[in-house]
Amino acid sequence: MLVFGVREMCNMRFISLKLSVLCILLGLVVIVSAQGRRRNEVVGPNDAFAGKQLFRSPEWTATGLTCIHCHADFNEKKDPDGKVRPGHSLFNAGYRNIFNKWDKGTTHSLQEAIRACMVRWVTKREEKGNSGVEPAQHHLRQVIAFLKSENMIQESKTKSIEPMWTEQIPGDRMLKVGDVALGFRLFRRSCEACHASDGTGPAPSLVKNGYSRYQIAKKIRHINNPGLNGLVMPAFPLDRLSDRELINVVVYVFQM
Repeated sequence: MLVFGVREMCNMRFISLKLSVLCILLGLVVIVSAQGRRRNEVVGPNDAFAGKQLFRSPEWTATGLTCIHCHADFNEKKDPDGKVRPGHSLFNAGYRNIFNKWDKGTTHSLQEAIRACMVRWVTKREEKGNSGVEPAQHHLRQVIAFLKSENMIQESKTKSIEPMWTEQIPGDRMLKVGDVALGFRLFRRSCEACHASDGTGPAPSLVKNGYSRYQIAKKIRHINNPGLNGLVMPAFPLDRLSDRELINVVVYVFQM
């Protein structure tokens, strides 16, 4: 009986020791994980500069698209570059209390707004659907640091600009009466950055595209667009491209 009691006591101590070691290891894992998260959250001295490079250069993306394709990072009214992008400028947007998302929803988180765009257009594509993998945390941190940097902010409280989304497009007759010359100029300003005629852009060339006028208009407004190779063209709302401008672009693209 005494031998049995000693053996049992030793077993209990051994089990207790193993549990203690396991708790210590779990604690170390939690600490390392927390430190990793903090490293991702802490803004470094070069993050704003790195974020500007990410915003402007497509070299780091899996799709060839980056932020500047859809959003300017300057005051478009005071310093226009002649381009018409589908999204509004993100100059002076870092401290907004609400942000519009590509799916016509809203969020109060700048990080969530950027994450949603990166998943939709920038990161490596998933095997199915029109979404990509989650972006790297340091990429999110760097772009946020850029948008909140001194050179990007004029005032800390600004209101989000509400896009004028529409589910309607001009009828077939109207889509035939556009001005090809005006459409060409608009194409150069709004479309060519992605749809280069020589096929070198992040989106397909539209030369001999084979689309009907109606199909072209629907793609520009993002109406029932199934996408291609995991990507869907960003929508041009009415406040970025009017119906008259849409008609002119459609006529030009149709005859390419």
